[in-house]
Amino acid sequence: MRASINWLKEFVDFSLTHREIANTLTMAGLEVEGLEEIEGDTILEVSVTPNRADCLSIKGIAREISSILSLPLKDVAVTPLNEEGEPPSINIKTPQLCRRYASRIIRGVKVGSSPQWISKRLESHGMRLINNIVDITNYVLLETGQPLHAFDLNKLAGGCIIVNTAQSVNKLLTLDGEERALNSDMLLIWDKEKPVAIAGVMGGLTTEVTSSSVDILLESAFFNPISVRRTSKTLNLITESSYRFERGVDIEGIVYALNRAAQLILETAGGKASKLIDKYPKPFTPKQIHLKLSKVNKIIGINISSSEVQDILGRLGFKNKKKDEEEIIVTPPSFRQDIIRDVDIIEEIARLYGYDKIPPTFPVVRLQPVGKNIRRGIIATIRDSMRRSGYSEVINYSFLNPAVFDKLRLPSDDKRRDMIKIRNPLRKEEASLRTTLIPSLIDNVSFNIKRGEKSVRFFEVSRVFSHSGQKLPEESMRLAGAYLNMPLSLWQGKHEGFYDLKGAIESLFLELRIGDYSFTTGDICEQYLHPGKSCTIKIGSHNIGSLGVLHPAVSQAFDITGDITVFELDLERVLSYIPADIIYKQLPKYPYVERDISIVVTEDIKVSDVNSAILSVSSDIIESVVLFDIYTGHPIPKGKKSLAFAIRYRAKNRTLTDSEVDAMHSKILNVLENSFKAELRS
Repeated sequence: MRASINWLKEFVDFSLTHREIANTLTMAGLEVEGLEEIEGDTILEVSVTPNRADCLSIKGIAREISSILSLPLKDVAVTPLNEEGEPPSINIKTPQLCRRYASRIIRGVKVGSSPQWISKRLESHGMRLINNIVDITNYVLLETGQPLHAFDLNKLAGGCIIVNTAQSVNKLLTLDGEERALNSDMLLIWDKEKPVAIAGVMGGLTTEVTSSSVDILLESAFFNPISVRRTSKTLNLITESSYRFERGVDIEGIVYALNRAAQLILETAGGKASKLIDKYPKPFTPKQIHLKLSKVNKIIGINISSSEVQDILGRLGFKNKKKDEEEIIVTPPSFRQDIIRDVDIIEEIARLYGYDKIPPTFPVVRLQPVGKNIRRGIIATIRDSMRRSGYSEVINYSFLNPAVFDKLRLPSDDKRRDMIKIRNPLRKEEASLRTTLIPSLIDNVSFNIKRGEKSVRFFEVSRVFSHSGQKLPEESMRLAGAYLNMPLSLWQGKHEGFYDLKGAIESLFLELRIGDYSFTTGDICEQYLHPGKSCTIKIGSHNIGSLGVLHPAVSQAFDITGDITVFELDLERVLSYIPADIIYKQLPKYPYVERDISIVVTEDIKVSDVNSAILSVSSDIIESVVLFDIYTGHPIPKGKKSLAFAIRYRAKNRTLTDSEVDAMHSKILNVLENSFKAELRS
C-alpha cells in the first residue's frame, strides 16, 4: 500500500519527519518497506498484513498514526447533496453474497480529464488515469478503502441493477478487453437483460463510462470476501477492488464513500444527483468482547492499569465499558473485522503500548520427563525389524485417486472404495484419503523400475482412514511392503520375493514375541494378488493381512514388468496380540534327541498341514518340528513330493531312552500314513 505523507497530513496533523513516521508505523506492526520522494512529497511503501484490511487506504493508515501518536483524526466532511430525481432500482437476489448495495444516479455529467491535484495523487500511487469519473472512483478507493464502480446509465437495459450469480451465462467481456469464462456460482451485476460486471472484481466493457457518457450510476457495495476471492482466483484476475473486497471492506462506510465520490463528481464534472438507495438486508451488529485485565497483564507480561487499557482502546476507536475492577466490555468498530477474540484486543493493546516498552523476561519452564509411550516404541521396533531384513522405508502422501481401485480389481462393494473426500485437495487426481497402502507402494516400485532400478525392497508404516460416523474419521495403522528382484545377469538365479517377504514377516513376529501365526492359502485372498502365489496371514484364527505376488492383470494396469510381491498387515490387530509381559522359561536340564523323518506325499498336500499333524500327536516330548527339505523328481513318482522334517524330542524331567523316541517316531509315522497316505521314503 502506497501512502502520501501530504495526503496523510490532511487527516492527522503530525510533525514527525517522514523517516520518523515510517519508524513509528513499523514499530506498531505496519512495516514501511520503502520511501520514495516525488515532487515535494514522500510516498511510504507500507506492507499491510492480510488481516488488516482497514489499513488499505490513506484514511486507514492515518487512523493508525492518530492512535499511535494520540492525535485527533480529522475527516473529510461530505456536504449534503441537492438530490433530484428518483434513485435507481436495485434488486439483491443473493443477500448471502451481497450484504449491502448503495447507489445513486448522477445525470448531466461532463466526462473529461481529471483536475491536476487528483491526477498527481493517482499517478504517485500507481493508478492509471482514465477520465474524471473513473479517476474519482479510484481516488475515493485510495482515500477510504471502499471500491466503487461507475456505469453508463444509458447502456444499462431498464436502468436497473440486479445482483445475482452467473447461472447459465458462461462468458463476459470485461473492461480490459478480455472475454472471461464464468462459473455458475460467480456473483455478477446485471441490468434487466444481461450481466454488466463481475461483482467485486471488474466491470464489463459494454457499460463502460466514456467521453460520450452523460448519465452515470454509481455503485458502492459489500460483497462476500470468500466469493470475491474464489472468483478472482478462478479468473486469475487481481484488481485493486478484488484485493480489498476479498479482505473485507467496512460495511458501515459504504454510503460515506458513495457520497464522497458523488460530491467530487459534482464538483469536477457537474451534473445532478438523484436520491440515494441503500439496500441493507442484514445490518451490521457490533460484537461485544469481554476482556479481563489479569489476562492482559499475563499475556503481555506487564502491569497495566484499567484506565490505561481504556485509553488505548479509545484511541483505537474501540468502544469500551468497565464492568468491574477486573473486566472491560469492548466493542470493536465495523472497520476492524479482524478483532474476534480477547487475545486480538490484547495484541492491539501491546502494539499501542509499545513493543519496545515491554521488558524482556525469561519464561518459567517446568521440565517434566515424558512418560514412555509403549505403542510408539512398538512401532519403532517394527520399523527397525523391517530395516534389518533389508527393506528401505518410504513415506507417501495420505491421498489417493479412487480410480486406482479399478486397477487393483477390487469388487464394487469392497469397503476400501468408501473413501473420505477432501474439500481442498492438492490435486484433483488425489482427492480422497487412502484406505490401503498398497497402491502407493506399487507406484514407488514403478517409479524406481522406470529409472533403471532392478532390485527394490520397500516398506511403509502409516495410517489409513475410514468413515467413523463421527466428525473425525477413524485412523488405523498399517504395515505394507513390496519386493522386486530382477536378475542382473544370466548366471544369477531368480530370487522368490514371496519367501523373502515371508521371512521378513516371520522375523518381525519373532521380535514382537507373537507365536501363533500362520500363512494359509485356503481362504479367499485379495483380488489384486495372484491366486496361485498368495496367502492370508493369520494370528490364531483371525485374518490380519495378506501376502503374495501381484496379479498379472494388475501389473499390466500399472505398466510394470516382473513379479512384484506385496504384503499388508493390520497393525492395530497385530498390536493387540503382543503379550504384555515377557514370561521366561527355565533352560532345559536334559538333552534332546533329534530324529529325521522323510515321507512321500501327493503334491497337493500342504507342508503346514503335515507340520500341524505332527504337533497334534498327543505327547509331552515333541519339542519342535522343522522342515529342511522338499524334493521332486527321480526317483520320486510323478505327482508326488518328498518332505523331510527334523523332529526334536526332549523330556522335562528325565533323559529320554531310544525306545521312547522310537515308539513316538513310529506313532507320528502312523498318523501321517492315516492322514495323508504318506509313505516312508527309503
